[in-house]
Amino acid sequence: MFYAPWCGHCKSLHPVWYELGNKLTRHPVTVARIDATLYRTAAEKYGVRGFPTIRLIGNDRTLEYVGDRTAAALSEFAIKGSRPLLPSVGSAGKLRDIRKSDDVIFLSVGTSDDTRKCLSLVAPQTVHETIIAEVTNDGIVMVDKDTRPTYINEDTEMRPDLSISKSSGIIVLKDNQVFEYTGNLADCINLVEWIKSERFSTFQVGSYPVIHPLLFLKYKIVFYYGDDKGRVSEMKKLSSERGSLAGDFYFIQINKAEYIENLISAFAEVGSVIVYEPGTEVYSYSNDPKKSIKSSVEEHTSNKAPLYGGTGVWAGTKKVWYRLSSNVLPLFYDHPFIMGIVVVVPIGLLLLCCCDEQRSKDDPIRQVRSSESHMDLLWDEDSNSKKKITAEEEECEDEEEDEDRESEDDAEEKDPDLKKEE
Repeated sequence: MFYAPWCGHCKSLHPVWYELGNKLTRHPVTVARIDATLYRTAAEKYGVRGFPTIRLIGNDRTLEYVGDRTAAALSEFAIKGSRPLLPSVGSAGKLRDIRKSDDVIFLSVGTSDDTRKCLSLVAPQTVHETIIAEVTNDGIVMVDKDTRPTYINEDTEMRPDLSISKSSGIIVLKDNQVFEYTGNLADCINLVEWIKSERFSTFQVGSYPVIHPLLFLKYKIVFYYGDDKGRVSEMKKLSSERGSLAGDFYFIQINKAEYIENLISAFAEVGSVIVYEPGTEVYSYSNDPKKSIKSSVEEHTSNKAPLYGGTGVWAGTKKVWYRLSSNVLPLFYDHPFIMGIVVVVPIGLLLLCCCDEQRSKDDPIRQVRSSESHMDLLWDEDSNSKKKITAEEEECEDEEEDEDRESEDDAEEKDPDLKKEE
């Protein structure tokens, strides 16, 4: 943890940090604190820009933590983030053990060396969120070119006869289902993007650590704000019916309005359904309890629902107003005296300065002084101009005398008799 002595959030995290150290005594993870104000070189090396910044460093990887600041969540992050990359799976029992530790598992079956290199690039970035394993036993995953990957039972026991439609490929186990990567394994960019997009469960109970990484994916997000059991069951069912809706979605249930209100910069009512597109920041909003979640999603995908948000000027203005109304205005109600000092006093001083300037314009004494100063300035300008004219006249007279002398000299040279006569 990189911290600063003056940081209040850092001070509140210190007890949790000591508890984390006690939890990880049996794991090969060292819990340490670094004062970024003293060791600035180390802070700059690891890109520390705010406090506290939590990083997991080691084993050729550097991971940043953005989750809940609890000892349990930090312990899980440290244990998963320090585990080996691309472990081998040689038995169904090993696969079951991995499945118990992670909700999402990627299995590489018979892939080439180039694909392994590609997986070795993405594995360090996602090791704390999911696991990518290599299957070394052909009896675990069966090749069946005529069928899609088989279904996994909802209990913790998994069938060892998972199938794949090709002799080599990558499958992901999530949401009690198996999904196969249908792209070109030689295209590393698309493969990495697919792994990052599929590394989370399709249905989750949302908080900031859950929502934040989803905002950088290409998939749309369906938010339900509430705890109605019927609505939650519908969301879980939709998350398992992959391909039934146009486009790919993540389904998030949230229990606090601030998670979604800060995202859409608008107020949300309990029971509302929001379909959000991270790329364009466009969303549709429905608070009709009679309308199903599936209908709300279908209306959004078919462009029948009214759209809000976006990245334009008007959308940006609405976001600024929302932040003012939701963050600044409540402070006036909660702390009117403090806000009066912070806001009203500077405005009053500004008005006093403006009034003083206007009063100076109306003051007759200042007007006389100002007119006298103006006349002095004009007199100085007039004197300077007269001096300038006199200097110019003297210069012209000197030039005329020089010309007369030159003309006389020329005449004498042409007529020597004239000089004798003189």
